[in-house]
Amino acid sequence: MRKLCAIATLSHLLLAFAAAPSWGQDPGAADATAEQPAAEKPAPAADPAAAVVAKSAETPQPIDSESAKVTYPRVVKASGDDLWVVDLDLPGIWKVSGEERTLFAPGTKLLRKPMNRPWCVVPHPNGGILVGDSATREIYAIAEPGTKLTALNNGYIGIPMAIAVSPDQKTIYVGDAEKRAVFSLPIGGGKPELVVRVNARGLDFDDDGQLWAVTPDADAVVRIDVAAKTSTAVITDRPYQFPCGITWSGDHGYVTDGYGKSIWKFTADGKTEKWFEGDPLTHPVGITSTDKSILVADPKTQQVYEIDRGTQKVTKRL
Repeated sequence: MRKLCAIATLSHLLLAFAAAPSWGQDPGAADATAEQPAAEKPAPAADPAAAVVAKSAETPQPIDSESAKVTYPRVVKASGDDLWVVDLDLPGIWKVSGEERTLFAPGTKLLRKPMNRPWCVVPHPNGGILVGDSATREIYAIAEPGTKLTALNNGYIGIPMAIAVSPDQKTIYVGDAEKRAVFSLPIGGGKPELVVRVNARGLDFDDDGQLWAVTPDADAVVRIDVAAKTSTAVITDRPYQFPCGITWSGDHGYVTDGYGKSIWKFTADGKTEKWFEGDPLTHPVGITSTDKSILVADPKTQQVYEIDRGTQKVTKRL
């Protein structure tokens, strides 16, 4: 009888361990070839009528800001004269102002804790930033430098790979790589709602309020009508080797091709051409734009490059 009980207990523990999510395995890695999200998992059970309340938290055991160094700059976003840079392999979110670089939001090495795996960032319309963190399935609002966070979606998002704020600054749009879909939630927090089934790895709005997404699927670039909750494939047949990021500026969009070591330019009707290729780009991933330049995050060289849109002169920003 004791042997039977021991066997039953061991079997129960093994089944429980096998069913548990592999949180020790992050959806991305410092190797670009491994920068793929984890397999889909079911959303956490919850009362559909339950409201999501924004909750305050702090980053546990944060990276030391004074000794921190850039390791894996994956995403860059411009905000006026400032740049926000996601350091995926930690230490967190950098703020770059001119030649000054500061660690605005330190990450943590503790698995499954807030800011252990930040993937994306955008400026918050009320100041500070919004950050998507796959370790805790959260979108955080971070108003001031430091470790104080405000959780906005109560873990409903799986792997927030991309984030954008609507032109009216009232809504957050998130590309969830786990559910292969785009969700929306109020700027102040709330339960996310499904917008479209588009596997967005980068998001950006154009001047007409249309949301553009880059995907790893057959339809590389998709235009999303957020009001109608519909999507239209614009760039198909995979002209890019490994599309990673997207930005829209004026009459054109730009896409980074990580494996192609290049940046592509495209129009709203789907015409695309290579805009920049080769040195110093090694694995361009994140991309953003200003009136005068295109900025690209390249984790392989641990650098953010600013490329003049007229002369294509390249300047290092980190």
